[in-house]
This record gives sequence, structure tokens and C-alpha cells, in this order.
Amino acid sequence: MCGRYGRYSAADVFAKIVDAEISDRLDDDVRYNRPPDTLQAVMLQNPDSGALTLGPAWWGFIPNWATDTKRSPINARSETANRNKLFGKVFKHQRCLVPADYWIEWQKQGDTKQPYVIRPKDGQPFFFAGLWSKASHLPEHHPAAGQVTFAILTGPPNDDIDYIHDRQPQALTAEGARHWLDPDCDIDQTKEVLANERYASYRAWPIGKRVGNPANDGPEIVEPLSA
Repeated sequence: MCGRYGRYSAADVFAKIVDAEISDRLDDDVRYNRPPDTLQAVMLQNPDSGALTLGPAWWGFIPNWATDTKRSPINARSETANRNKLFGKVFKHQRCLVPADYWIEWQKQGDTKQPYVIRPKDGQPFFFAGLWSKASHLPEHHPAAGQVTFAILTGPPNDDIDYIHDRQPQALTAEGARHWLDPDCDIDQTKEVLANERYASYRAWPIGKRVGNPANDGPEIVEPLSA
């Protein structure tokens, strides 16, 4: 699962990885505690021009036919998304990338939960694999109305972080990210990307529980707990 992540690397760092344009609508803000139901940076192929563009999107997938947000999942299971009623139609042609520097996961410890920061071991900026849809039929007053919306794909956890949670976001290498957005990549090939072109090793450390409140946002929230 992925319910919170951080991105402090600039948009142009991610744009260079896959040779993309940056939308002038994108607010390239630094945030260490990014929650769902907010606008975040997402990279996708422009349906009209074919160009790869990094622009704003609403975190919470809303299908284009939906008139409300009763169905707005933030994650999708990569093993079944292409067969899922909600995601199946967009899996082939509406894949996207979500730029990140790390994600935050909560480990169950009895009656409490301990948050961890997790990132690829090499410490480089990376992308989550995602799916997108445009919220074309929401009421005009809704903040996601007319916006691109997205969900982050998840899969089984890597061996070095499976003690934290039984799911993890599909964190793609640079090559995997480029393949994920390739319009000629068919269903079988996308499964190969998700299986073989995500990061193979991660670093994780426990952090304070202040991260549970998205209003707490700054580099101090991801500092390791003192021993």
C-alpha cells in the first residue's frame, strides 16, 4: 500500500529522466508529507500531442463517468488492475508515472503503528507506476472536477522491506519508467516491467508519528528516530 509519500527533488530532475515537458500549470512545491485527495505531480502521455508531460493530477482515481467520489481509490493492485472493472479500461492506454523521493509506510506493532520512510537503496529520485483518468463529470465545485486523477499501483513487497508491510508501491527504475509509458507496451510487457524493472533493494528507517498529520510537513518529519 502507499498512502503517503514525499518529493523534494525538482520537477526538471524527473522530466530529464524520461525526456518530458513540464506543464506551466504545475506547482513545483517541495513537500515531505504528501497525502491523498490533493493535487500532485504526475507524468503521462498527452492524448492530443503524444508528448510526455509532467503536470498536476488529483491523488485518488476517479473514472471519467463518475458523478461523485464514492469510488476514488488511491492504490490499485498491479496483479489484477488490468482485469478490474474500475481500472481495466485505462490500463492499456492511460498509464502514468508519479515522481517521488520516498514513501511512508506504517508497520503494525500490537495496538499501535510505527511509520517508516522507504526509498530505493541508491537514494535516487524515482517514479511510482500509476494509472490515470480524467474526472469529467464531477460537480463543478469539487476540487478534482475536470482534473486528471490517478492511483498508484502496488505489488508484493521486496524481501528487505516485507517486515514493514505486505504491500509496496511499484517503484520503477529509470528504464522501467520509460517502458511503462511506452504506448506500444502491451499487457504482457507491462507485467514484465512491473516484475523485473522495479527497484531490487531499499533502505528504510523508523520516524516519528507526527507524519500521521499531513499538516506536519518539513524535513524534520523524516529524520530517523533516535536509538
